[in-house]
Amino acid sequence: MNDAVKLDPKWGVADRTHDPYALANFCPRPTDVLITTAAKAGTTWMQQILHQLRSGGDAELSSIFDVVPWIEFPEPERDWRERLAEFEKIPDPRVFKTHCTYEQTPGAEMARIVLTSRDPRDCCVSMYHHRMNMSAAACEKIGLAPPGTFGEFFESWMDFGSWYRNVVSWWPHRDDDNVLWLRYEDLKQDLAAAVDTLLVFLKWQLNEEQLARALEYCSFPWMKQHADKFTARLPDGSPMFKPKSFIRKGEVGDYSSLLSPQQEQAIIERARRELSRECVAFLGL
Repeated sequence: MNDAVKLDPKWGVADRTHDPYALANFCPRPTDVLITTAAKAGTTWMQQILHQLRSGGDAELSSIFDVVPWIEFPEPERDWRERLAEFEKIPDPRVFKTHCTYEQTPGAEMARIVLTSRDPRDCCVSMYHHRMNMSAAACEKIGLAPPGTFGEFFESWMDFGSWYRNVVSWWPHRDDDNVLWLRYEDLKQDLAAAVDTLLVFLKWQLNEEQLARALEYCSFPWMKQHADKFTARLPDGSPMFKPKSFIRKGEVGDYSSLLSPQQEQAIIERARRELSRECVAFLGL
């Protein structure tokens, strides 16, 4: 397909993190596993969890983004055709991440979908730190200015509304046979139980030694110690984030360190307006 060809509007508009042509031309397989989280809802952690379960424990990976690619993320040095050609070479089961809604996710009806949701208050604050920790070179390269005050960032986060769009779109499909919805808070409380659930859902089998390795490599202390494996890089290989900042805390309830009572109320009230009562209860909001 030529880039000039008009796409179905459902694939979205191109921007620095979204390539609609990659989505429209991606060829899903029934064996694919797609991580479909909102931003800062445990995406990188789930990339690591699934890679470790798929591999039986891999401490030698150089970058999580090589072994679990981001489908719609544009790369300045390669166009979507080259990236999709590389995806075709990945052996089954392939694992990808995406921040797309249900409607925008290619293969949503056939691939295995793993979705993690996280308290939007924590997502908001985590995204603020994510933006603040970007290197000056990365901000210049992608044309993204650092956030101003937290209040300004909060207003832009609410205006963009991607957390709400993600959850609203996926909630009607939570009981689909190919969808597993996990809460970030439950993963933090009992990772081993969540891993057992994932293995059953994916029909993957690990022996005791492989499982022990996978759990070790998915722990926050291990990931923090090996943060270079989880830090996105610019085309020249330099990290996009300040040293040891990409894997930060991952704590539940850390939003209280920045959100004012009024900001917290605004996030919760919008969730209660846009989400069903059942969904709000499931998310603990």
